[in-house]
Amino acid sequence: MNTDETRALIERYYDALTRGDREEIKACLSNDVVWQLPATAGEAGTGGSDANGVVAGRDAVAEELGGRTIKDTFDISQPFNLEIRSMIVDNGSAAVQQRLTATTRSKGQRYDNQYCWVYSCAEGQITRMEEYTDTLYAARTMGWDLKGE
Repeated sequence: MNTDETRALIERYYDALTRGDREEIKACLSNDVVWQLPATAGEAGTGGSDANGVVAGRDAVAEELGGRTIKDTFDISQPFNLEIRSMIVDNGSAAVQQRLTATTRSKGQRYDNQYCWVYSCAEGQITRMEEYTDTLYAARTMGWDLKGE
């Protein structure tokens, strides 16, 4: 994919993501898309990831990002904001720096964390997503079981 096509796809994906539009999220993802969570987030057993912190397949990724992870993790009756801080796109790759602010469901605490997502795209769809964030902050704020602490 060229840079303009990839940028348009990622912008379309984020628009669907912020609206919680699962069908449009699915349309942006390849059938065999892989979402790689940060290693420690996978260890904490978050979302529908396997033991390696991987969510695989269009339906599984769309289910998690299109609602389940958000509803299970955050109090959606409180303000929720996903801010795109920057986007760098080169051919079929994109890196998106974002900030997520919300209130945690489990502890009722304010959550304010920075993320970097790296996307690989081909044939008009996202094929791989790698998530990077401060997982220690997330675990403490959300009350996840911290193994070894």
